[in-house]
This record gives sequence, C-alpha cells and structure tokens, in this order.
Amino acid sequence: MADKFYFMIEKLKHYKIHHFLFWAVYFFFWVDYYTPYYENIIDLYGVTGIYLFAHASLFYTMRWMFLSEDQKKLNSYLLIIIYLVLCVVFSFVMYAMIKLWLGGRPEEIFKTDFIQIIMFFSISNFFTVGALLVLAIFSHNRRQQRIVEAMEKERLETELQYLKAQVNPHFLFNTINSIYVLIKIDPEKASDTLIKLSNLLRSQLYEFAEDRIDIAKELDYLENYLALEKIRKGERLELTFEKDGDLAGFEVAPLMLIPFLENCFKHLSTYTDRPNTVQIKIKKEGKLLEATFFNTCEVKNTTKEPKVGGIGLNNIKRRLELVYPKQHELSIRHDQEGYFVHLKIKLEG
Repeated sequence: MADKFYFMIEKLKHYKIHHFLFWAVYFFFWVDYYTPYYENIIDLYGVTGIYLFAHASLFYTMRWMFLSEDQKKLNSYLLIIIYLVLCVVFSFVMYAMIKLWLGGRPEEIFKTDFIQIIMFFSISNFFTVGALLVLAIFSHNRRQQRIVEAMEKERLETELQYLKAQVNPHFLFNTINSIYVLIKIDPEKASDTLIKLSNLLRSQLYEFAEDRIDIAKELDYLENYLALEKIRKGERLELTFEKDGDLAGFEVAPLMLIPFLENCFKHLSTYTDRPNTVQIKIKKEGKLLEATFFNTCEVKNTTKEPKVGGIGLNNIKRRLELVYPKQHELSIRHDQEGYFVHLKIKLEG
C-alpha cells in the first residue's frame, strides 16, 4: 500500500500535478480572503487571477534562472538585480491588466495614487515569489543531495561487493596450490584437505552472502581454516587459538578476519630446528572486538621496508574503511620475531 502511494506521488511530481494543485489552492485562498472587499464576484476572480498570473509567471521565470544549468554562468548578484527589476516590471503589467479588467483607473478603485499601487504590487511580487523561490531552491538542493547520496551509496556498495568477492579467488588460489603439493606427498591428507576446502567454500557461497553474519559463523570459519592448515603443515606448525570474553550474540561483517589469518600462513617461517608459530586471539570487551594475529617469519633483510600483505590485506583495509569507517583501528608490525597484526572494531548497537 505504501509503495503504491509513493509511486502515485512520484507520478504526480513527474507531471507537475502538484504545481497545479498549489496554484489552485493559492487562488481560492485569496478569493476567500478578499470576498468581503468586493461587491462583484467577477471582479474578485479577475483581480485574483491577475495576481496569480503575475506571481506564477515571475516564479517560473526566476526558478528557471536560479535552477537551470545556465545559472552557473550568471553572477548571484546579477540574478538578484534581475529579480528586483522583474518584480517592478510585473507590477506595471498587473496595473495594466487590472485597469483593463475593471474598466477604470486602479487609483480610483483602490483609493490611492499610482506610485503606491506600483510599490504595493512590487512588494507583493517580491515577498510572495521570494518565499516560493526559497522553498523551490531548498527542495531542489535536497533532491540533488539525495541523488548524490544514492549514487555514492551505490558506488560504495559496488566497490564493497567487488572487494568482498576478491577474498574468494585469493584464498582459493592459495589452498588449491597446497592441495596440489599434498596430492604427491600424501593423497589421503590431500583428500581430507579438499573436503575441508569444500566446506569453506560452501560457507562463503551460502552463509556469507549477507552484509552481517553472526560472530559464531566467522569463528567457525576461522577454526575450519586452521584445521585445513594443520593438515597441510603437519607437525611443523605450533598453533594456538584463544577466545576470550562474550563472543556470542552479535554480528560482524563476513570474512573480515580471514585475510589476516591467511597472511599468517603466507609469511610463516619454515624453520626445521624450532617451532613455526601461529597465534590468534579473539576477545570482546563491552562493544570492542579485538583480534590479534602473530606468526614467526624468517628474517631476510631487515634494512628494507617489509611488504606486508598483498591483494588480501589491501582489500581488507579498504573493506574496513567502507564497513567500519572511524570505528576501527588496525596496526601491522614486522620485526625479527615475526608479523604482528592488531585489529580493534567498535561494534554497532
């Protein structure tokens, strides 16, 4: 019902029906107001119609000048001067039309002199049309603002969906490469890995399509990913996954944490004489969700600025900016011990 009403209103606006309705109300309001001052109803209708003609003509002329693309080429002061001049010009037009309609000099009918009549008409034109122009310009600016906001929202949503979609191929590329290696070394383990990969992809396709998902699904996804990496890395991997606080009953943007976990294994050391460590800690205190990721890495050249991340982390940084603007803090550090990632998200609600 509401949709039909909105559609009807928009259709009326398209054909400018609301303009006709406004001027009709305008006309009959002033007819009713000035009825006691006129003995002849025809004279009343005629004079009110002349006022309507003058105000409407001046309004649409100035509305076009203020709101058209050509207006940008005109100086604002020049537009105001044009408006003032037209207010006076239309006053003379009104004087001539009323004189013709009533069949006598307006000075005798209104019991005042010519200058005062022109001043009265000019003031009427200035304030009446001026008020309508202010409303028209305000309405136009609001409409343009809504259009710009809608276009910006659509652009951000498109960009967000693009970035979100890139998570899948990036993760898929890494995991398929791992399965390819495992097929030759341990076919049974490769089979288990493929099953877990299938479960992860199923989650991505059917569970993570929404803008927000329950935190439990995100954590389950991380645990499934870790189980897959355990199969792939075997005994060389020393893994800890710690959860702290009330990690239930709230929602987060999907696949926000997995790129950081991917990064841990991407840059994980390959030591043979000591553990290759990955540590993850997820905790929640009040409305603050914190995620910490650490992995050992081999120090090759500490004099150069490390290249942290790649496609995955670049995308997640942009997604954080879009989904949690001014609601997150992200710090990434690399030293001789390894990579450290600390993410804070201020939850909504």
